[in-house]
Amino acid sequence: MMIEQHYDEEVLAGFLGEPIDSAARDKHLAGCSLCKRTLDSLRGTATLLKHGDVWEPQSFSNTPRAESLAFLRGVQKAMKNEDAAADVYAKQFLAGSRDTWAPRLAQHPEWRTAGVVRKLIAATDRAIDMMPADAVEITRLAVEIADGLLIAEYPTTFVARLRFASLLERAYALTCTGAYTEAMAALAAADALEPTIGSEFDRARLDLVRVLVYQTLERRDEALFIAHDAGRVFEEYDDFGRHAAARSAEAIILYHARRYQEAVAIHKALADDHRVDPRWRASSLHNAALCYRELGQFDDSIQYTMRAIDAFDRQQMVSYRVKSRWSLARLLAAQHRHVEALKILPEIQEEFHDLGMEIDVALVAVDMAESLLALDRVAEIPDACRVAMDYFHSANLAFTEGALTALATLREAAARSTLTLAEIRDSRAYFECLPRGPHTMFASLPS
Repeated sequence: MMIEQHYDEEVLAGFLGEPIDSAARDKHLAGCSLCKRTLDSLRGTATLLKHGDVWEPQSFSNTPRAESLAFLRGVQKAMKNEDAAADVYAKQFLAGSRDTWAPRLAQHPEWRTAGVVRKLIAATDRAIDMMPADAVEITRLAVEIADGLLIAEYPTTFVARLRFASLLERAYALTCTGAYTEAMAALAAADALEPTIGSEFDRARLDLVRVLVYQTLERRDEALFIAHDAGRVFEEYDDFGRHAAARSAEAIILYHARRYQEAVAIHKALADDHRVDPRWRASSLHNAALCYRELGQFDDSIQYTMRAIDAFDRQQMVSYRVKSRWSLARLLAAQHRHVEALKILPEIQEEFHDLGMEIDVALVAVDMAESLLALDRVAEIPDACRVAMDYFHSANLAFTEGALTALATLREAAARSTLTLAEIRDSRAYFECLPRGPHTMFASLPS
């Protein structure tokens, strides 16, 4: 696959001396929204620099104003008190199952504060690791509370930044659960707040999530350009953590473009760099393993997968750990080590069930069916399918009927001893097209 090259700022600067409509005659600019947006930004900066006020030297007093100090101390005290109360509220708020959270919030209007929004945002990372569906609900409620904050009680910019932060977390949580349409809507809502916030750094943070969505939607040219630009911003701000996240995103795009050698080099560098957060290093180990698998270097792939499982376990990243264990099982099956694969696949299926990752429950059943068929243990396949069918019956999802039909077809063919490898692969292709949980590859995003 060819990755399209975008104009850099030096090339775009060449259009500044020309009439605005002349740029539209350039073939690339006429069809590239990213380059047009960058050119508009350069024009705005150039126009601003022409004003004399920009260059007028100013003198400022170093003596703080008493009223400013009093105001800041008042804000600090109010936020400290609000956060102390929010600690209590958030614990009560998130007690019990997620279906009880919204009704509980409705009964406690005093919980609708900026402090509670901050506590919910802080709880999102852990929820994504443990139960991604919980993170989606937490961020939904954070956005709801942030949207309802009164300008009379909080400064306008303060409210805008809090809304932006909650929408950013929501977009990421939705991306992790495969809800890309809703994630795009959250990104658009956050984009609308950018003029109020006016921060290149915050734009880059949002673009990290945008990269994940665009990559999944196969808008890879845009995703690669955005990831590279975001990485540049973070490097300029000396934010190594987010710079590493952007590099990880670039590697994932390269992976999906089948440029595995380039991708694995980035993942290995991140995995071995002790300046990188342990969560990212664990994800990079997993991603490097997937690259090695595609390169046919199975021994290296298994080695990195085992390291990833251990790292996820130490960081208590439950949903990621089970994904990595699943990858190990598939590696063993690819090497025709089906007996070893079948020792761990039932446990993996049960863990996916507990995590609410329904499509993966079905896909594990398909993997089990393939290994059982290879071992001529066809009589055991109906039981593997039954676990997934029982789950879909209870979950009552939008695609339950189609999923049940696909699983029933496998089960009946196995019962008749007519099941073929082609039918198993057709079933896998069907389930892989359904909305899924967390990505096979991980691009960790810092808070």
